[in-house]
Amino acid sequence: MSATPVEKLLRHFGLTCLPFARSIPPNGLLEHKRFVEALERLRLAVESKSALLLTAEPGLGKSTLLGTFADSLDKAKVRLVSTPLCSCGPFGLIGQLAQRYGIKTKRSSAQTAQAVLDELGKSDKQEILVLDEAHRLPRESLDELRLLSNLDFDRTPPFTLILAGQPPLRETLALPELASLAQRLPLRTSLSLLTDRETVDYLDRRLRAAGAQATLFRPGASDKVFEKSRGVPREINNVATAALLAAAAAGKKHVDVHEVEVAVFDRENA
Repeated sequence: MSATPVEKLLRHFGLTCLPFARSIPPNGLLEHKRFVEALERLRLAVESKSALLLTAEPGLGKSTLLGTFADSLDKAKVRLVSTPLCSCGPFGLIGQLAQRYGIKTKRSSAQTAQAVLDELGKSDKQEILVLDEAHRLPRESLDELRLLSNLDFDRTPPFTLILAGQPPLRETLALPELASLAQRLPLRTSLSLLTDRETVDYLDRRLRAAGAQATLFRPGASDKVFEKSRGVPREINNVATAALLAAAAAGKKHVDVHEVEVAVFDRENA
């Protein structure tokens, strides 16, 4: 039986897995400066039971950050409920969240929100609610979140709310009609593009986690990957994978600038 294209690529470079695939081995994660800062802010939100707003441009690693955060939690003491908010269905945002917690919806959103708060208040675990892709929600749905945070000033919230999405979410929250919700998000953090140095470290860490015994991208090639990807991790993955394929097709055991240029040309003209 002949080897698959993936097997041929791995064998050619002596790798154990695809270095730039979506899944990341623990030793392949680059905890760069902004990533570490955002992770610390998430942990502060949980410790202080404060709501947090997380925003990031597409491809900067928001899902990776949230996954790393979730993996670091003590599952015996913490319950994390995470839901991507593509739509709210027929029961609205509060109704959708009630269903996630196994709570029967009430006559009104306010009553349903109170039922959710009562249920979380009885929990023997630290409750964390992550609402992802929140930039897709209409204003009316975002405004519903006030019902979950409309507590007396002397009461500690029964959960930590993490509202995550792309930058348009910040713009939406800046609207006057959402001022009340925005004021209830005291902690904020974001992710940024990788620098040229961080891009080099990112490439090397991913490759070594996949079994590489040497640096496969020559310095000029790494610089070209940074230039073409603009420091967006998802684009780094795309360009780097295509460059490895170009190098393998040429019978080379490393990647030079030429292979990166070939990869970019193929991607732009496919």
